[in-house]
Amino acid sequence: MASSSQPPKRVLFVDDEASIRLTLPPILEKAGFEVHVAESVPDALFEINSYQFDALITDLNIGEEGDGFLVASGMRHIQPHCKTFILTGYPAFETALQAIHSQVDDYLVKPVEVDSLIGCLKETMGVRLAKAPLAPKRVPALLKDAESQIVAQAVAAMQAGKRKDKGLSEDTLGRFVQGFVKALAEQMQREEEALRPNALQSAAEYGQLRKKSGAPISTIAGDFRSIEDAVYRALQTGVTSAEMLTLLSDLRRFSFGVNSLIEQALQGYSAARD
Repeated sequence: MASSSQPPKRVLFVDDEASIRLTLPPILEKAGFEVHVAESVPDALFEINSYQFDALITDLNIGEEGDGFLVASGMRHIQPHCKTFILTGYPAFETALQAIHSQVDDYLVKPVEVDSLIGCLKETMGVRLAKAPLAPKRVPALLKDAESQIVAQAVAAMQAGKRKDKGLSEDTLGRFVQGFVKALAEQMQREEEALRPNALQSAAEYGQLRKKSGAPISTIAGDFRSIEDAVYRALQTGVTSAEMLTLLSDLRRFSFGVNSLIEQALQGYSAARD
């Protein structure tokens, strides 16, 4: 239990399931936390406006799907220094991305192991008190750090399965993927929508090579989806250190850039002679 000289950390727990509200809060209290409980978005907002909290733990779906993000957003606006956590049974990247948009510190996969949850709370709040905030990191820097990982994963996905076409060599695929990733990072760094002409030309050449190898046109979309997936997997390990709003702006440009590359690749494919 917390000592008398230091008040316990105050946690707001939000969940619409009565069984969880009855079981988890007492465990957190036994671990030394002061726990307030809410079962709906209005109840949670009332608590947020009435008390100061060190941490928020909210279910992703409270009554309606995604209500947890409303609670987290309210906490961020009213108590920006409070650590916020989302509980979800669906740990997809889309959930993580929306968590970033709502400025959630992390999301926890249900069913949550109690010891892990308590350890996460204590470590997170301890780190906040002991360390100064890290400088935000932009997506271009994250891509640069993970470039070799992204290229390797994308190429492996492109080569997976049996293709009817003759295919392109691993070196050729790697060269194109690396060039595309660099071009996308440069585009986001410049904070512009358009890619450089040489990147678009490279995409057109890629489309031509795919057609000459005998690949169906659907291969183009699959190849760039492999690049996107590899980028998203790499970002998952670095997003919590990035500036939230800036990250979303970067990802919007990233999506626009990928679509531009696909368009040029398809044009190159269509223009290439059989």
